[in-house]
Amino acid sequence: MQAPDERRSFQRYNVDPLACNTFPGTRGVCVLRNISLTGAYFVTSIPPPIGSRVRVEFSEMPLEGYRLVGEVVRHGPGTLKGFAVDFICPRPRLLRAVYHVEDPH
Repeated sequence: MQAPDERRSFQRYNVDPLACNTFPGTRGVCVLRNISLTGAYFVTSIPPPIGSRVRVEFSEMPLEGYRLVGEVVRHGPGTLKGFAVDFICPRPRLLRAVYHVEDPH
């Protein structure tokens, strides 16, 4: 169950950090921190402006080369300074790729 002040329609999942690039570019490293079906949060020292459209391209497995487009909807404060993106359309492939675990048996 979501917290009473939760504004998201879809559950957010923390992920192992994945490096990515944004276009237009951000200065320094950009890292995926958490995702939902319709959005994501990226940690970076200087986020793109709120309201801007960004293209994100992942540079690490399991998403190497995967691209998505979204709108920057907010900036995050404090130690996880970065930005939240709402995707132009839902991204179930992103969720599957991040959480796919092969059965060792």
